[in-house]
Amino acid sequence: MNSREKASTFLMQATLGANQALINEVDNTGIETWLNNQLDNQPEMNDSFFQTAKKIWRGKSSTGGFKQLLSQHYGESNINGEGNNPALPYKYYFRMAWWHKTLLKGNSLSPDNQIDGITQDKKISDFEVSQSNLIRHRVAQALSEIIVISDNSVLELDAEGMADFYDLLYKHALGNYSDLLTDVSLHPCMGVYLTHINNRKENIPQRIHPDENYAREIMQLFTIGLFELNDDGSRKKDSAGNDIPTYDNDDIKELARVFTGIKAGQYLYEWPGANIDVDGFKVPFGTINRRPVLLGDDVNKVFKILPYVDMLQPMVGDDTYHDLGSKVLLGGKLSLPARNANNGQATIDDITSAVEQLVANPNTAPFIATKLIQQMVTSNPTKAYVKAVANKFGPKGDLKSVVKEILTYPLNNAVTIGNDSQIGNIQKLKSPLLRVTQLLRAFNAYNDEKRLWLIGEDIKSYLSQHTLSSPTVFNFYKPDFVPHGPIEDNGKVAPEFELYNAHTSISYVNMMYDWLFGDALPLVSTQIRKHQTPPLPVPELAPSTLLNNASSKLKLNLTQELKLATKREDYPALIAHISLLLIGKETPDGQADIMATLAPYDPSSPTQQLWIVQTVIFMIVISPEFTVLEA
Repeated sequence: MNSREKASTFLMQATLGANQALINEVDNTGIETWLNNQLDNQPEMNDSFFQTAKKIWRGKSSTGGFKQLLSQHYGESNINGEGNNPALPYKYYFRMAWWHKTLLKGNSLSPDNQIDGITQDKKISDFEVSQSNLIRHRVAQALSEIIVISDNSVLELDAEGMADFYDLLYKHALGNYSDLLTDVSLHPCMGVYLTHINNRKENIPQRIHPDENYAREIMQLFTIGLFELNDDGSRKKDSAGNDIPTYDNDDIKELARVFTGIKAGQYLYEWPGANIDVDGFKVPFGTINRRPVLLGDDVNKVFKILPYVDMLQPMVGDDTYHDLGSKVLLGGKLSLPARNANNGQATIDDITSAVEQLVANPNTAPFIATKLIQQMVTSNPTKAYVKAVANKFGPKGDLKSVVKEILTYPLNNAVTIGNDSQIGNIQKLKSPLLRVTQLLRAFNAYNDEKRLWLIGEDIKSYLSQHTLSSPTVFNFYKPDFVPHGPIEDNGKVAPEFELYNAHTSISYVNMMYDWLFGDALPLVSTQIRKHQTPPLPVPELAPSTLLNNASSKLKLNLTQELKLATKREDYPALIAHISLLLIGKETPDGQADIMATLAPYDPSSPTQQLWIVQTVIFMIVISPEFTVLEA
């Protein structure tokens, strides 16, 4: 493996995809020097998924965006939720923001100071196309599949809230896991998704018992896991040789007491002038908008959750409904003192301390280390690899040190168990999402409008995966999933194979064919759906309409590749170039097949030059070498 191939392979682990310029930079700078520079980068002030989603939905000055387009077309009284379908910041606006930021970062496009008519801001800012924070983007995406919320829930009504939640992952991706999980526990989106918002302390006469959902999942999925672990991630055993559970049902009940007395900060509805009727409960929102939420006030509980409350500010405590008693669980490894009511601060102090103690639990380091390694490098890490990463975690969860170890350890060490087997060099199956981001970023996807606002519906339909859109809190696939065959025979796991089935495997090939030969790259929407009766206040989603909009239609920049398609003697160089971008080596296993497929083409024809490039890309992206990450 030459230095270019090493750089490309490294970037498949460390980023959401690399173009030729980035591979060259890492090759010239050196992997570890480039990595250290990336780890020291901080997000710029406006480098925010929320800000991008906000501008797309309501404009920079809150007088534009899709909201203004919808109001102008339909009239506010027809889309305010007063007896009609309300125009809300639906999930599509988060997806548009996520793709816009993901595809621009490190793109060959230049900054553009022209003011966009929808966002009321620059078309492309300097920081959006800079190569800074590429690793932060990758780690945030990995964390989104560990600390899960999903638009397969009522959260689909609030793109801004989901973008704000994703900003927590982005902000803390190289910070402390303890700070991240504290902020996550208090974010309204997590409160809604795992149902601890508006949670109340036990009141037996009123048959009120604390909701246990978040208490269970913060232990099982976000910190200590199900079984006690050694530092190397292996399971501890009792005297009878059985796995040792980390917690039991009593621990869940005890921890549920911590997450009581927590609520949104204020009522906040998109259309405050509306009189809303839900199940016979009517509220003129102008009378309560921006009023603090009180768990015991006269407003019905149906209005104490989105879309009627502030989903951007952290949830606040209500000590009146919080269990102020002392709490002890996990065999005394987590303990909280009795507290006095203090205007909600007692509630927040309980939650903060509980999260800190869970993160500091010795089980959390190997548990989270294993999950991050599986996301970024290999599905089957060696014990030594897990231990090396877990040792960097520390009591607060030092993610910067953890990520550095995850990415540098493979440079000098074997990282996958069973290297002596026939599949020993296989590290992991790339998730469908990562295959898509890698391809689009490799060829600097763009459109003429400079609005990379992918709606994501087509990608999810084809591949059953999209950021913040998993079917459950357990993500798209289980970390211990094992497909039948050689992987099972060798005692390995392959989590992403749970998404690989008859539908997705065929759909993926069809999608690649449509993208490359059907002139139908992922759908971008820069317009509203018009002329609907009753009004349907959403972005335009119809494929036929979107693909006919030439200015917003997504394209691949194949300028460099086309230069290598004009002469047959350049075909090997073309294949080497595309193979380096997509699979991390310059000579793909299928090179002879690719050359044979290209033989009938006429490289003197401009039309067929494009076919030549498209054919090479297509044959590589449907190959096992592209879909499987190898050492």
